[in-house]
Amino acid sequence: MKRKIHELLAVNFGSMLEWYDWTIYTLFAPYFAARFFPASDPAAALLAALAVFAAGFLTRPLGGFVFGFYADRVGRKQSLTLAIFITAGGSLLIAVIPAFDSIGILASSVLLAARLAQGIAHGGEMGTSVTYLVEQAPQNRRALAGSTTWVSVVFGTILATTTGLVINDTFSRAAIGAWAWRIPFALGGVLGFYGLYLRRRLTETDAFTTQHRQPDSKVAALLRNWRGVAVVFGLSAGGSIMFYTWLIYTPIYAQLAHGLNARSALTASLMAQCVFLVAIPVVGWLADTFGRRVFIIVFGLGFMTLTFPLDRLIDNTFGGLLTALSLALMVLAALFGVNTAVWAEVFPTSIRATGVSGPLSLATAIFGGTAPYVNTYLFKAGHHSWFLYYLVAVSSVTFLTGLLIPETRDLALDRADTGLLRNGS
Repeated sequence: MKRKIHELLAVNFGSMLEWYDWTIYTLFAPYFAARFFPASDPAAALLAALAVFAAGFLTRPLGGFVFGFYADRVGRKQSLTLAIFITAGGSLLIAVIPAFDSIGILASSVLLAARLAQGIAHGGEMGTSVTYLVEQAPQNRRALAGSTTWVSVVFGTILATTTGLVINDTFSRAAIGAWAWRIPFALGGVLGFYGLYLRRRLTETDAFTTQHRQPDSKVAALLRNWRGVAVVFGLSAGGSIMFYTWLIYTPIYAQLAHGLNARSALTASLMAQCVFLVAIPVVGWLADTFGRRVFIIVFGLGFMTLTFPLDRLIDNTFGGLLTALSLALMVLAALFGVNTAVWAEVFPTSIRATGVSGPLSLATAIFGGTAPYVNTYLFKAGHHSWFLYYLVAVSSVTFLTGLLIPETRDLALDRADTGLLRNGS
């Protein structure tokens, strides 16, 4: 039991750090944008900083496939250890990069390089950690075990949001823009190396060590399991864009579009995240009893019908933002309580890490990483409603995925590699 608890904490600590890192970048981008890009046009500098945020997602698919292949070939433990090492190093590098007025475009280039490297590591982090947790869980608790990944993600965003509140309360806006924005990145680096220590003590999963090795290539196996690839991509498309829109960017949007002060926006976000934190494992527990599909369908229908009403709730008040965020995150919890289990259940062990990490990272790069930039760009162009239609369209993809797939709760993880969902099995 003690070993299981350590494994759960060690794996989820890395997931927490990953999302702390991405959230911190978004929260402090308005402060440090002028430190890495020409300060003559603050709006252009912010867009440039958000473009770097999006660029980090361009390397996620590469990282997903590379780390996935590595995890399926060498082991889940080795992949998880390497991922957190790169993440920690990238955070520390960002914390010490000299400003644009000191080294010119080199500052922008180093920032971009750090984010691209972290994107590679993050591309493998989620898929491999989900694979590890679900493989180690009893069959009747796979959704609950997998959902703890998202609990750790929320802890990461809560930690980042709390850090943002402390920094805003402790330092003036000028001081934050000048140097205090570096503190949360330095903290992320320190936490990362502690996570590295925890992960070095992980044991490999029984599913990996006892699997029957496939004689053909991973690529051939993935092509044979194309239905599983489509399922992971379809679930990840809606989940990633809603996560980055509501949990990561909406507090910033409330400040830019409605003039809500930073403290109120971050406090509302923090309180809504606490609701999210409770809802995710509850859904995971229910899904182990009632199945996965119904919750995927609830997510799709929820955002297809509620996206516009939720957006109208956001105004210049703390209550409006809190209500919108809380409702949106409860709908998102319907998906996040089950998607990790489904990702792992639709692949055989020999390609599970690759099958999860690759499509997940690709969908996140396309839909999640670009969401803050697209939202900001369309808002400044006077077309915010276009972004809302985009959200509805993407959530409909996830809805259709939930309608079309069979129930995966009772699939055996150690089944032979015969191609997922073939003949409905």
